Amino acid sequence: MYIKDNLYNLKLYSFLLLIGVIFFSCSKKDYEATIPSYISIPSITLTTDYATEGSASANITDAWVFVNDDLVGVYELPASFPVLKSGNFEIKVFAGIKDNGISASRARYLLYDPHVEQLNLTAGDTTEITANVQYNKDVKFTWLEDFEGASTSFLYTTNSDTIFNKQSSTLKEGLFSGQIFLEDEMDFFEATSLPFNSIPIGGTLYLEMDFKTNENLIVGVYLDGEQFAHITLNTNTEWRKTYLNLKEIVKSKTNISEVKVFIGLKEEGTTVFRTSQPEIYIDNLKLVHF
Repeated sequence: MYIKDNLYNLKLYSFLLLIGVIFFSCSKKDYEATIPSYISIPSITLTTDYATEGSASANITDAWVFVNDDLVGVYELPASFPVLKSGNFEIKVFAGIKDNGISASRARYLLYDPHVEQLNLTAGDTTEITANVQYNKDVKFTWLEDFEGASTSFLYTTNSDTIFNKQSSTLKEGLFSGQIFLEDEMDFFEATSLPFNSIPIGGTLYLEMDFKTNENLIVGVYLDGEQFAHITLNTNTEWRKTYLNLKEIVKSKTNISEVKVFIGLKEEGTTVFRTSQPEIYIDNLKLVHF
């Protein structure tokens, strides 16, 4: 019993000695809290070459922030956040969007290049970044429609009760926007783009658009003549920019040779219009991809 107790005490003393060595070998610096630097990003704006890239209308909701190519976080705008670094660093700010307009589907919009700048971060101080992004130089603008030209680039389904009207009373920007107005006894509208045969299947593909509507609006694609509804845009009283991700729906059908975008609404059966006179406004349509 005596030997057993001594062995136990020896193990206990050894353990306590080890803890003591570890504790006292830690410097004071190890126990001091690191004072962070702070970064503020009020918003992210977009700059475009209007002639080749269309409107600079954007709805950038988030900032994806990298410090020396390390992701430090994704922040809803406006943002102010701590960074446990001080000194000179390369800061990259990527634009983040609500994919398909869905708040729960946040995505980095890869068609925009990041805002990049060199910053000297100082512990305890806040550095504000005025972030501006542009389209990547490799982005293809397969379709641009801003209703500012003499004619528009739509086709219409045979039974559509009306067409897009150019009007100047309700505007997002510019001189004109497109209006869909269904009078009494009208219950169907559908417009499509021209057919496109150079869309990359399986690659990044978005339809950008500004809209304002008092009726739910369906947007989708025709793939070699077969119709696929993609999403329903809900009613809104103010202009809204949305980014519709068409990648998955376009690659859902193999060996396609032709893609057309469609926009429409229809009252039939249990699907009843919310108002007696549906009124929809559209502007700045872009079909963009690499």
